[in-house]
Amino acid sequence: MTKAQVLVSESDPDVRRLLVLLVEKLGHQAIVVGSGAVPPSADLMLLEPESAVCLEHARLARLGSPKLPVVSFGLLPPQGRFLADGPLEYLPKPFTMEHLREVVERALGSNAPRPAGCTAERVG
Repeated sequence: MTKAQVLVSESDPDVRRLLVLLVEKLGHQAIVVGSGAVPPSADLMLLEPESAVCLEHARLARLGSPKLPVVSFGLLPPQGRFLADGPLEYLPKPFTMEHLREVVERALGSNAPRPAGCTAERVG
């Protein structure tokens, strides 16, 4: 399995830490997007779309990579202009580890094998 660089943009620090752990458990590198500059390259972005700050992170990330796949997660799917801005997967909360893995693999276009220890834990 190729290790992808996954940007994580989530306003809640506890959920952000959990997402980092889950991304790493899936075998990828998690890069937390903070108030500073968005890293110039990544393979995927996990985004909480209800936060204006997180939406700005997505906008900045896509300036350098217009086709950057984004996995949006939340209680409701994203709407409006955000949908027209490029590839998008939606992950409804609460989600399981297995569902996160499937959505991340689909967004990356990967047929990566399931990592050992990946269970159907409920998240969110």
